[in-house]
This record gives sequence, C-alpha cells and structure tokens, in this order.
Amino acid sequence: MSTGTAVGSRPTCRNSGEGRAGFTLIETLVALALLLAFLSVLGPHLFHARRIADHVDGRVAAQVLLRAILDAPVDRTALAKGPRDGETGGLRWSVAAEPMFIDAMVPMERGLVQTAAAKATEPRPNWTAFRLIAKVSWGPGQMVSAETMRLGLDE
Repeated sequence: MSTGTAVGSRPTCRNSGEGRAGFTLIETLVALALLLAFLSVLGPHLFHARRIADHVDGRVAAQVLLRAILDAPVDRTALAKGPRDGETGGLRWSVAAEPMFIDAMVPMERGLVQTAAAKATEPRPNWTAFRLIAKVSWGPGQMVSAETMRLGLDE
C-alpha cells in the first residue's frame, strides 16, 4: 500500500519528445512568410513563361511558313512589281521587295573586243539586287520577320 499522494509520485521531469506533437504558431508563420516571399519573387517569371508557352504553337507555325516563303523559288520579274500578301492557315503573311543600289553593280564586259553590231543584237538582261522582307503574323502584335537578298530583272 502506498502512503504518499498520487501527485507526489508523478515524475517531475518530462521527456522532451512527449510534449511537442506539432509546430508552434511562430514556426508556422515564419514558414508561410518564407513561402510567400519565394512566390512573390518567382510569380512574374512564371507568368511570363506561361504566356510564352501559350503562344508557342502560333510562333512555330509562323516560323515554318516564313522559312517556306523564303525558300520558295522567286518570280524574279515580280520582285519589282510591289509587295504581295495573303493568308495561309490563319497566318497572315506579306513579302515586300526593295531595290538595292550598290556601286559595285556595274555590268562586266564578256570579252575584251566586241563589235558594235554584236552589242546591238545581243540582249543583255539588267539585273538588280532586291532586299526581300518577309513577315508572318499569327495574332495581334505577334509577328516574325526575316530579310534576304535576291537578284531580279529590271523592266
């Protein structure tokens, strides 16, 4: 039989693992503050990446069409006639040609000695360099463009 009281027989020292089953309020608030600071720094970058990913299909289709336009054989007599435009698969495209005047574009003589009669009967095409500018757009404010140089006949 026990002569002491029940309170006196309890251990006075607690085990450190028994009393703490979760986080304190301060630890939780600090963790949330760190998480919010991290998200506020990354938020604009994630939004921008999302916007780019939304338009990637249109951008890829536009670049494929632009490459096809530039790789297609060019009607060299049509270069001087002015810009062309159209629509293909929901993509608007335009091609403009501007003549380039270069001092080095002086026609070379084929032979050292040519008679006047041979010069008069032999038609010589007059070639001009054209700056070709192609643009493809797939939405408002969404456009890709490229430039190249082609030779064309003067009329």
